Amino acid sequence: MEGEKISPKYILIQSDRTLSYDDNNCYLNDRPVETILDPKPSHKDLCYQMQKSFYDSFLKKHFKNVVILAAAGTSMDNGDSNTSGKTRTGLWSFCQTEIDAFSDSISEYKKKEFYIKKDIEGLLSYIILYEKLNGEIKKGESILRAALEAKIAKACKLNLQPQAPHIDFLNKLTARKTNDPRVKLFTTNYDLLFEMAANQSGFVVIDGFSFTHPRKFSGRYFDLDIVNREKTRVKQEESFASKVFHLYKMHGSLNWFKDVSNNNIVQQDEPTKPLIIYPANEKYESSYEQPYFEMMSRFQQALRKETTLLIVIGFGFQDKHIQNVIIEAVEQNPSFQLLIVNYSGQEDRGIDTAGLSAFFVDEEKKQIKRNVNIVYDSFSSFTKKYPTNNTYIEATKEAGNESL
Repeated sequence: MEGEKISPKYILIQSDRTLSYDDNNCYLNDRPVETILDPKPSHKDLCYQMQKSFYDSFLKKHFKNVVILAAAGTSMDNGDSNTSGKTRTGLWSFCQTEIDAFSDSISEYKKKEFYIKKDIEGLLSYIILYEKLNGEIKKGESILRAALEAKIAKACKLNLQPQAPHIDFLNKLTARKTNDPRVKLFTTNYDLLFEMAANQSGFVVIDGFSFTHPRKFSGRYFDLDIVNREKTRVKQEESFASKVFHLYKMHGSLNWFKDVSNNNIVQQDEPTKPLIIYPANEKYESSYEQPYFEMMSRFQQALRKETTLLIVIGFGFQDKHIQNVIIEAVEQNPSFQLLIVNYSGQEDRGIDTAGLSAFFVDEEKKQIKRNVNIVYDSFSSFTKKYPTNNTYIEATKEAGNESL
C-alpha cells in the first residue's frame, strides 16, 4: 500500500550489533551507514559486505570445539529441484498419492487440519494414534503407512551434485590444528550427502560404526581416533591424522538397518526398511532408544564443553528435544557461542525469527542473548563466505593422499 512503511531486512543480529537494509539505507544498529567506497555500492551490497566482515572476524577466532547441526536446509542446496532435498510442502506433494490413499478409511480425512495445512508430521502422528486404536490401515494387501514411509525414504535418496557445497564446507570446517578436538557434525537428515562428500574428498568419518564388516553400531566407536604411527614415533607424541571428523545421524540414516535376529544395528546398502525416525510426534519417544539416544547424549555432552562454537544450518527449531539442549548451552555454558544460519528461501526476506524467540531478550526490538548470533544466508552462500584457512587446508590435501 502507498505510504506503508517497509521494515528493514535484518541479515545479522548479535547482542551488540545488528545489520539491516531497505531501499533507502544500510543500517548498523538501526542507524544509517555512510560509505566512502567508490563506486558506491547499493544499500543491500554494502550490508552484505559488512556481514562478510563479521564472518572474517568471528569465524577466524580459535574455538577449541566446533560443532555443526545440519538439517533439511543443507540438502536443499544440492542442485535443482530434481536433485535436492524437499521442503515439507514439497514432501507432501511428492507423497500425494500415498497420502490420499487414507481418505477411504478415515472419516472427513481431507477436512482434517493436518491435511489442509499439508502437515506431514501432523498426518503421521494422527495415523499412528489411529492405528493404535483401530489397527493397521490397509488397502488390499498394502499397509498404507508403510507405503507412505517408504515414499518419504525415497524422497531422501539423493546423489551429491557437483555444485553442492558439502565438500567445500567439510574442507573449510576441518582446516584446524590436528591436535584440536575433531569437528563434530550432527545432522537430522536421512540422506547420505555428507558421507558422499567425505568419500569424494578423502575424509575418514567416525560415525559410531565399527571398521569391520558388517559395520555394527556401538557408541564406544565415537571414542576412537586415528593417528599417524610413523609421525608419532618421530615426535614421541600423538600425531593425529588430518581429514577426520565425527558424524552423528540424529534421526537415523538411509543406510542403517536393524537386524532383529540379533538386535544389531548395521550399515547396509539400500536396506528394504531403513532405520530412521519418521516425522511424527513419536520421534521424541524414539530419541530415547538406541542408536538415537547415543546421538542425543553426545550432542548434549558436546555443547557443555568449554569454548564451543555451534553452527546451526538449515534447522527450523521445530524439534523441541534438540532445541532444548541448545537453549541449555546458551543459558548454562558461559564460553559457548551459537551461530544460527537462517534462510527462508525467499530472496530479500531477511532473518525470520519465527521459532527463535527463546534466544531473544526482546524479539520485537531484536535484542538477543549475549552468546547468540544469527545471520541470514543459505548453506551454499555461507560456505563460500566462510574464511579459508590455507595453512591447514593445504596440509589436509596432502594428508588426504597419504595412506592411513
